[in-house]
Amino acid sequence: MRISWLGLAACLAFWACGSDESDDFGGTSEPADAEISGNEDPDTGDKQEPGEKQEPGDRQEPGAKSEPEAKRDTTDKEYYIKSNLEATGDFSIDTVYDRYTGSYTYRIRTGNIVWYSQRVTEKATGDSSVCYNRQNGNCRDYGRLFLATDSKTERACPDSTRLPTIREWNVLESYRAKYAVIDTLMDLKYGGSCAMDSVLRCSGKDTTGYYLASDGKVYMRKKGREKASFIKAKDSSFYNIRCVGYPDFVESKRELPACDTTRRNPETRVYVFGEKENYRCYPEKGWLPDFSESCPSKGKSIVYNDTMMICLDGIWQVADLEYSPDTCNAKTKDSLMWFNGVNYYCTGESWRNLTPLEDSIGVCNKRRAGVNDTVIAGINIELYHCDSSEWRKAELSDYVGSCDDSSSVYMHDTIDFKNTRYICRGNGWSRYTELEERFGACTPEKLFMFENGTYNSAKMQYICDSTGWVTYSLDVVVGKCDSTVTGTIIKYGDYYSICRSSGWVYVGTLKNTYDSVRVCIGKNNRHVMDGQDDPEKPYTKTQICYYDTVNSNYTLSYKEFPKCYKEDEGKVYSYSEPGAREYYCGGAGYWHNYFDDLPLCTTKNMGELATSKDYGRVACTEKGWRNISDLEAKYGVCSIGNNETVKEFDGEKFICLQEDWRRFKDPSTYRLQLNVGEGR
Repeated sequence: MRISWLGLAACLAFWACGSDESDDFGGTSEPADAEISGNEDPDTGDKQEPGEKQEPGDRQEPGAKSEPEAKRDTTDKEYYIKSNLEATGDFSIDTVYDRYTGSYTYRIRTGNIVWYSQRVTEKATGDSSVCYNRQNGNCRDYGRLFLATDSKTERACPDSTRLPTIREWNVLESYRAKYAVIDTLMDLKYGGSCAMDSVLRCSGKDTTGYYLASDGKVYMRKKGREKASFIKAKDSSFYNIRCVGYPDFVESKRELPACDTTRRNPETRVYVFGEKENYRCYPEKGWLPDFSESCPSKGKSIVYNDTMMICLDGIWQVADLEYSPDTCNAKTKDSLMWFNGVNYYCTGESWRNLTPLEDSIGVCNKRRAGVNDTVIAGINIELYHCDSSEWRKAELSDYVGSCDDSSSVYMHDTIDFKNTRYICRGNGWSRYTELEERFGACTPEKLFMFENGTYNSAKMQYICDSTGWVTYSLDVVVGKCDSTVTGTIIKYGDYYSICRSSGWVYVGTLKNTYDSVRVCIGKNNRHVMDGQDDPEKPYTKTQICYYDTVNSNYTLSYKEFPKCYKEDEGKVYSYSEPGAREYYCGGAGYWHNYFDDLPLCTTKNMGELATSKDYGRVACTEKGWRNISDLEAKYGVCSIGNNETVKEFDGEKFICLQEDWRRFKDPSTYRLQLNVGEGR
């Protein structure tokens, strides 16, 4: 089972806090120097220890020891230490990862002494040591047994460590009573002992643990007993050992151990993090700065306050990411690591830095797909959405739901999002328009309702259309004027409009461009172009064409002609003017000019069709002879008599308007059948 080095350190802190007798790692006073009798027979009982050790049920168990990690690359790395120096005092725990064995061990500081939790399983050079019952597996599981009288036994301790004294075992017992986690971390096995007479005789495995001290005594613990005792070491007997030493790094100068003669040869240096340099022990003067950052062994590394220092090129240096104890691979994908003050994310192949956003709200990955989160920067609030690979600015649909078509359950719903109003119209959430901010949402229940407003100082009317609030116009009422309806006539209210390229245009006078009879050209000089019969007037206004053949321009002028009704039909009139022509009364209110190859046009032959050599196909109407359009040739003449008549021809509707059939958009097809002002 692989365990994160930071996680393990956190667990250790939790264990230490779990004791019922202390809330921290201790005060500033040194534990009592309680003496334990060295002559007590282990089978007859032990003297009372300073402080009773708690029963297992009285404290929180720290959990089983972690499984070793997979063996790592050891080409230039020896081991690293995760330190709890920030929690020191008289007691602290450092977590040590041995890269060669792939396992965790611990350094337990009691006062100025460091205890090493690992069992000693290897022989020292030239020593006399055995495995229990000469079985190698027992050395691995319980530790090797060393001869009490062999001066080479202490060589089995790692460099800079030694066998503990009786007093140091005694001090450890005091700490055991206060910190139950020590038993778990030290993991002192009941490895028994062996004695050599003529043959090797071993006993006590799984019932008693014997640990040799440096001054001829043995620290003894029996299974099931809380209290330990000392016995005198026997010359021919073999015992387990544990090793102690002095710390090789401390947080500050006040953490330096006592400077005594035991540290003079060789002279020992301790790295002080707070000072960023080594200190050396001079027995006559105490600890003095070494003015160096040198370190003892290549590849050795320690972690202090989340910063890893590594011994490279003979000095302490901040470790690069490559020296991290955690690996990034497919199994650890999506894991996070805090290393040297920086957060890293495992992509499955390598570690990468977290972005500032990820550092704030975490990494977006498949596990967090669909998650929304908030970042507050001052008075600004930013919302983000994880789409399984990266964070993006959150949209309303991420929080509420999609509004993609008219079947959405949110259709026409409105909502406030980040202090902005939105409405669902089936094509995504849309922000309120400026008009909706003024009049409210334009929803189906408000369709074709009007509101009044002012825009650029001009009073306007607005209507709720299927697309929202829009300025009231014919485009809204009857539909858009585009190339598909060009030339179409519409009637809205009392007015007609025609669709031109510029949009819907009010119909004044529509010109029939096909009509050459009523166009002021050279051959029509002094001809009647139009007339206006006003019953309130004693005359008829008649429009005459004056064409200047020299300058090729024309003038239209109204003349006052006599009335021309049924009883005046055929009457001839000529006004006083050089070159004036004679005109005759058609009997329907209008005067006509004479044509050489056309008969008179009166009420008697109204609607008659004829063909003129000079003018082509013509028809007799109230206003006289005029050309007819293709539609008139097909569907009949459009005259004053059937003006505004609507007929349907070949599936389309046409209206007779100003003497021509025009394509007509029936009011029943309008998008809105209301007059302005209705529906409020």
